[in-house]
Amino acid sequence: MRKMKKRAFTLIELLVVIAIIAILAAILFPVFAQAKRAAKGSVAISGAKQMALAQLMYTGDYDDNFAPVIQFNNAWQEFPFSYVQQPYMKNWGILLDPTGPIPVDIGTNDSGYNFSIYGLWGMGPRQAATDGSFSNYTFGTSTTGAAMTNGEVYKYDGIAGVGNYSAGGIWSAYGYKDGSTPSLSTTAVNNPADQVMIAQASNYDFMWQQDNADSFDLYWGWCEANTYGCKLTATAPIARFRDNDGPTVGYYPWPGSLPANAKEPTGMTVWTGTDGHAKASAWRSLMGTTITLGDGSKAIKAFWPNGS
Repeated sequence: MRKMKKRAFTLIELLVVIAIIAILAAILFPVFAQAKRAAKGSVAISGAKQMALAQLMYTGDYDDNFAPVIQFNNAWQEFPFSYVQQPYMKNWGILLDPTGPIPVDIGTNDSGYNFSIYGLWGMGPRQAATDGSFSNYTFGTSTTGAAMTNGEVYKYDGIAGVGNYSAGGIWSAYGYKDGSTPSLSTTAVNNPADQVMIAQASNYDFMWQQDNADSFDLYWGWCEANTYGCKLTATAPIARFRDNDGPTVGYYPWPGSLPANAKEPTGMTVWTGTDGHAKASAWRSLMGTTITLGDGSKAIKAFWPNGS
């Protein structure tokens, strides 16, 4: 019988197959990455919703008032709102934002204290709770902020006060007044669906007690837990969801210096309203949508609990 001739793949055929695989990989990998990012965003929105519900349960036990943004004890330890409302969540993992850089092995102690500090969610403090030595609660006063507001100055305010965690009182600390300033009640907030209660941030209080919302400083920020490393970040909600414009999104140069490649955040921010809903909105829309007040000045709609 005649022997059958064995035929092997040629080098060209192998190269063609490899090229096809490479093309398919180049097409599919970005799709997989986008799907993973979308899934993380969904988890972040779900976690924000759980925090909002916990906050509303807190109001039911505390005369309809929201939790304080921060409480201090006599050892100068800080206990953010996310720590205070933990009995209503009973899950420290909710505080971890999957769209952020924070590792799960952050070194959290048994109480989850570090989760509440570095979970990267913030709550807007009331101007009445700050000592006034730093912040003027205006947006659009720096070169970078004015570039976004077209030279206008927007007012803003938060809903959360500051409290005492233990007996004996506190002293003026971290830009806050002596003693306690209560948070607003749910009935004191006009247009509750528009008012931000909790949002993605670089610090538990947006660092508003230290500077205004268009000063872009880290202060006590921790590089490993900051979306943009050791770069400067906005003292406001941060665009961590769908920040597709590259590494310049979400952080700014020092105020007064505006290089050609600097950008305002153009990604999306996950936030909850004081009515308990959670969603993701474009950062520029969140910080740039205003209402006109009776005196003709403007305020940021999402951070003006008194309404128009």
